[in-house]
Amino acid sequence: MRVSKPAVFSNVFLAQLYHSQAWLVPQSCRVARDSRRSATSLAALIAPDTATSSFSIEGEGESVVEGTIVSYFAGGLAAVKVGNDSFLSTIADLKGQTDKSKTQTTGDDLLGRLAKLPCGTLGVVIAQRPPLVFVYGRDTSVEKIDGTVEIFGTMAEISVSDEMSIVNALGEPAPSNSWGNHAIFSPIPKVSDIALINAPRLTGTTIVDVLAPIGKGQNMLIVGSDVTQMRDLSFNFLKTQSGVENTKCIYAITQDCAAVMEKLEKDGLLESVIVVAARDGIESETAKAAEAITVASTACAIAESFAKDRGQDAVVVVDNLDYHKQLWDETTRILVDIYGVDAVVAADRDGGASSEMRAFYSTLIQRAANYNEKQGGGSVTLAIMTTMPKEKADDDTIFNPEDFALAGDRIKTRIETLVSKNIPLTAATLRKIQIPVPSASEGKRRLALQHVEDLISMSDGQIWLDEKLIQAGRSPPLDPKRSITRIGVGADTESRADAPAIRRIVEGVRLELQQAASMDGAELTNASKKQRRRGEAWFLAMNQEPSEGARSLAETCVALLAASSGVLDDVVEAGGIAGSEAGRTTVKELIEHVRSRTPGGMDNINKSLDLSPAVRKEIEEAIASYFN
Repeated sequence: MRVSKPAVFSNVFLAQLYHSQAWLVPQSCRVARDSRRSATSLAALIAPDTATSSFSIEGEGESVVEGTIVSYFAGGLAAVKVGNDSFLSTIADLKGQTDKSKTQTTGDDLLGRLAKLPCGTLGVVIAQRPPLVFVYGRDTSVEKIDGTVEIFGTMAEISVSDEMSIVNALGEPAPSNSWGNHAIFSPIPKVSDIALINAPRLTGTTIVDVLAPIGKGQNMLIVGSDVTQMRDLSFNFLKTQSGVENTKCIYAITQDCAAVMEKLEKDGLLESVIVVAARDGIESETAKAAEAITVASTACAIAESFAKDRGQDAVVVVDNLDYHKQLWDETTRILVDIYGVDAVVAADRDGGASSEMRAFYSTLIQRAANYNEKQGGGSVTLAIMTTMPKEKADDDTIFNPEDFALAGDRIKTRIETLVSKNIPLTAATLRKIQIPVPSASEGKRRLALQHVEDLISMSDGQIWLDEKLIQAGRSPPLDPKRSITRIGVGADTESRADAPAIRRIVEGVRLELQQAASMDGAELTNASKKQRRRGEAWFLAMNQEPSEGARSLAETCVALLAASSGVLDDVVEAGGIAGSEAGRTTVKELIEHVRSRTPGGMDNINKSLDLSPAVRKEIEEAIASYFN
């Protein structure tokens, strides 16, 4: 690594990074679960140092390594240089320690360890890019500090309790009757710690439970450009799982805290969901990113404690992952400013995914696990939201051949062919034949797509919500081609993420949807029309408006059985397609009719998660009686 003299920050750069304002904590953090306040009160704020904290060193003695602050961001984030002759030996000593209750190795050297800033406030190491570590301090009101930072062998921990309600990024206020502490940045589970994923975590959203089911102990990305759509899906997931016995739900809010808290209260989820919320009131985007990373990790720590210490199942929703990318990019800029461009690999300079960046994200994504009995027997299921930039409405913009001067020879040849045939070089045309659109917004979107693809390669599956399907009236706008679970793929595995009841109904549904999609633009023959009707019937069965809320497994099975038996084909033929009032009314009335005719069969499906031949026959007869 080449070391050069520290770069001089520009005034613009300083202005962006050193805006200061004290971060605050939601007042509701001090309110017990049995005395919840209105949304207005929930938005009220208190100073962070008034909250009860379990964030302490507890007499662990001397620090194991010291470093010097080389950059500080108002709001509590310090970049600390720890690169000295004793650094590698210190790390080796830490990795060799066996007292897991106090000092643990995270697989990423100093990640997650307690630190003390020069002003005396405690912090936690949230990222490491040798020779720098990034320490996030508890006291976010500190505007500027320099000097020596002490880093301890102890992991930063939070206290966990059944009475937890709303806490901040550091688990404050600490519960009074905790059963123990858990490291915020605990190590990702080893293969020897986990069991097979072989049970579903139903989301209450039919199209997800069919096409991209989530298994117990799985991680799943939720990708989309409309955050409201992603939150609607996530809230359905929480509503469904909060009613499951021995299950705890945790929601991590990294931004838009007031709006999300209001929606949680409106949907009646505050009584059953533990909320970890980012603190408000600071302008530094870099410090906000540090807070967001700590929020997500604390939510996972709470879930791990329930899973490993109490043997319970936990569901974590992270809303959302965007700030992680922002912090990573900022750490890259700091390395370049101080040590020169050679201090980072080409992938990081170009916005790609280096092995170091993949390790950074894996410390969150890979914390999902279905633990074996030796590790407590519980599970942590992780749903992580990440947003895509929306496509700009520039489909009618006409570009010139000169706009592609920097493109490769192959693209230039294709552009010449289009021009020779008098085909306008519009954004819509270019996207259709997969030629990159030469605009700044499209370039940003392509980088975001590349980043999402990198995240997908680390995950167990993805739910992709397409903005074009939103415009087409599809709800939820899940793209069947890009949404999938990788749990249970392959004939030689016993792992499954889907519910047995759904599996018995929808075998071959992807093939039917693919065949229906291939009919777009084809000649209208009886065969092609029939195939398209089949696809529309499936989408009608899986259509759910946000106002409908979550479906039970039995309700999902009724809709799917109606599609698989062909009785919805006639509804589609009569204009009752997905998103239409006629379609919504038919499916809603059908589910109500079957429930009234066979309540015992519906209860049996919900309890067993399976569909026996006898219950299936009973449900199908009830469906037929509705249409007859």
